[in-house]
Amino acid sequence: MTDSFKSRTTLQVGSRRYDIFGLAALRGRNVDRLPYALKILLENLLRFEDGINVTRRDIDAVLDWKAKA
Repeated sequence: MTDSFKSRTTLQVGSRRYDIFGLAALRGRNVDRLPYALKILLENLLRFEDGINVTRRDIDAVLDWKAKA
């Protein structure tokens, strides 16, 4: 699994550990300006980035999204 943006981290709940992919790793990329639906899509792309089906270019495309009026 690819993690180009180093967004993978571990969450520990009790004695269990979970791998999660957080948008906090994308600071400086203006994630806050994205609509909620695109943030959900972005998190999903980070989770499934494999370099084939989901690439860094796909993630960059969402990060570079600009609203059109």
